[in-house]
Amino acid sequence: MKKLFLLLLITTFCFSQEKELTVSQIDSIAKTSKNKIQSSGVIEKNKKTIGGFNSTEIFSNDKLVYSTYEENYNDKKRKLNYFFEFYFFNDNPVLINIYIIKTDIKTKIEEKFETNLNENKIHSFKEIENPFSIKLRNKLNSLLIDYLNNKNTK
Repeated sequence: MKKLFLLLLITTFCFSQEKELTVSQIDSIAKTSKNKIQSSGVIEKNKKTIGGFNSTEIFSNDKLVYSTYEENYNDKKRKLNYFFEFYFFNDNPVLINIYIIKTDIKTKIEEKFETNLNENKIHSFKEIENPFSIKLRNKLNSLLIDYLNNKNTK
């Protein structure tokens, strides 16, 4: 009987549900973690560099908990900077912060847009309203598909 009780006690502690991490706990892990994957590159159009991107993924216990994606590009009239910040729990996105800065090259006037998406808004098919008429839903879905594909190849 004691052995059965001990077995039940051990399995309860070993297989209990994981506690969901808060945003501040994930931020703390992101600041101190050495489990990072970083990538960057350039964006070219007609063999001319017009911008760049970089991405960072941070893991805790072999699970993706935090990721950022930044992209910037220039044309003759404006400069656009995108910044996506992803928070994950059990490899699923639970919060996404989006920041966009559009700068007029001639006047140096900046326009900023910021929004955050909770779990309900992340999986919506509705376009993300923004003052720049940028199709953010397509960009966001593309990034999420990349994360899912990377998760499935590990």
